Amino acid sequence: MWKDGRPDGRREVDRQRKGRRSMKKKLGSLQIVKKYRSLGLARRMLVWMLALSLLPILIIVMISYSLNSNVMNQQTGRLVQANLEQSASSVENFWNTYDRLIQGIYTDTTYMNLLQPINRWDSSEYQESVHQLEIELEHLIYSNPEILGIAILGSHYDCCFYDSITKSGQESICFNETEFRSSGLLELVREKQETIYSGTIRRSAPGYDSYDCFYILHQLVDFDSYQDGLAGCIILCVDEAALRQVYQDTVTESNLTFVVNRAGEVISHPLENRIYPSIVETDGEENLTEEQLSRAALEFVDQAGYFPRGELQVSSRQVMDGQFYVVNVYDRNDGLSEFRQIAAIIFCIGLIAALSCIFFAIQYSSDVDKSVQPILKAMDEADAAEASSIREEGDDEFIRISRHFNRMMQRLTHSRQQEKEAMLREKNAEIKSLEAQINPHFIYNTLDTINWMALNREEYAISKMLTSLASILRYSIHRSNAIVEISEELEYLKKYVYLQQQRFDYSFLCTVEADEEVRGFRIHKMLIQPFLENTLVHGFPGNSEMDEVNVRLQKDQGERIRIEIRDNGRGMPPEQVEYFNHFDYRRSSVEGSIGVRNVITRLKLYYGEQGEFHMESGEQGTTVTLWIPCGQEQESEE
Repeated sequence: MWKDGRPDGRREVDRQRKGRRSMKKKLGSLQIVKKYRSLGLARRMLVWMLALSLLPILIIVMISYSLNSNVMNQQTGRLVQANLEQSASSVENFWNTYDRLIQGIYTDTTYMNLLQPINRWDSSEYQESVHQLEIELEHLIYSNPEILGIAILGSHYDCCFYDSITKSGQESICFNETEFRSSGLLELVREKQETIYSGTIRRSAPGYDSYDCFYILHQLVDFDSYQDGLAGCIILCVDEAALRQVYQDTVTESNLTFVVNRAGEVISHPLENRIYPSIVETDGEENLTEEQLSRAALEFVDQAGYFPRGELQVSSRQVMDGQFYVVNVYDRNDGLSEFRQIAAIIFCIGLIAALSCIFFAIQYSSDVDKSVQPILKAMDEADAAEASSIREEGDDEFIRISRHFNRMMQRLTHSRQQEKEAMLREKNAEIKSLEAQINPHFIYNTLDTINWMALNREEYAISKMLTSLASILRYSIHRSNAIVEISEELEYLKKYVYLQQQRFDYSFLCTVEADEEVRGFRIHKMLIQPFLENTLVHGFPGNSEMDEVNVRLQKDQGERIRIEIRDNGRGMPPEQVEYFNHFDYRRSSVEGSIGVRNVITRLKLYYGEQGEFHMESGEQGTTVTLWIPCGQEQESEE
């Protein structure tokens, strides 16, 4: 019979051939394994090195590339988001500046008083009012050079302006009265009853440079006769280059930022091609979605040819309640291109190292076997000297060496670890015990609730004190034995001094001076504050008219930091000064002490003999001096 086009006999032959081929493969594999097992130890090592020399390098390079590229993308993304937030804040401040300027104009009665004769066409005062308005507008432009022109349009379209391009109130490039009449500008301002922003427009005239600008419009109402309706409107003509300047610092070869208005028009961008297209079709009433902006931004940069063949990501932030959007586009491949080159170099170096290892393995594999035997003999004799012996399985030389070595290392490591853990427990327990006295825990939620109650009652001084207190508590409690930069410790001292000045009704002065070269050095937290507290509680009031305390940090000779706390308080008895200068932290108990003795003990525990303390006191006040090493210490996380 025939099945699938072949006779039954032919199918049987095919199965037999496949079976024979499978058997040959199995026999070949067994022969390879048998031959490998017959090799000496040195030859086995050579085979493994030949087989695995490249595999770890490939795995390491691939994992390293994957991890580093992810980290780089995350860091780049965070940096781009931070730049976008900064740009959005700068753009919003830019618009707020002109909103405040417009607010200042329509709340200033000077402008309304000058506009009244113009609106009623009072021939006796008309020209004088126009002239005075031009002078006022000229003054505004001189204090705001990025404004190309300011115009006040009356209720009958009478236009008073000053143009900084022509330096004139008679000839204007920014403003065209006929254009104002035909555009229905006053009706638009009356309907909106809010600030109106135009798209970017290019203005030019023979004999003058070309300018890209946009207009800001707002209605004018006479508050003394608001029932009469709209008195006119204010029009600002602002140079687009001024807006571009506030965010252009964040633009790089792989990062582009530009501004879009609610109508979907690009009103500002840093590209050389100065065109401002409408990239989103919208009615200008509703806010744009992120999807609309992303799609439109990608089309815009593609048409501009700014990122050829890049992997682009778009982010946006709205400002002025959705009137404008700051859009950022960055190329993620730009940062990875250099990293790929580094990865290729690392792989080549690894490949060279692997080939070198193979070469030396071939050269010295025969010597390994000769060297192993004397080592094994010596280790066997040493292991036999033990009181008890353990029978080891197997006769592979390196396995036996590893077993002996591991047993010895386990015992040694265990012993050292026990000693180290005991020392660390003892030292950390002592430090924690000392610092627990300095760092009381407070309930942050309660402080936050009190702060909001103070804000609701407009008690801003109390709110500021609560905020400073919460910051101090977090600083002192979180990782209390941490090492921080001196600049961070000084910020903590500033908040502490502020609270104490509030407490003592500003009855003392406190100055903190630190050389720039020491601000980046690191120091254990809370080494200075106890001395300030000791001065405020025990040293003041002194004998002078104003109590003063000065903290000075500078680099001393011998690569140490010198910290001096000097006050003009009432001083200390000589025997107490002598006690502190010769205080033995090993024998003396510091339980219940949160002041000088505590800091002296911590100073010695942290820095050993490199940490020094000295006190001087008399009728003119007390001076405490600390010396600590100025190495860039790193905090242990173990």
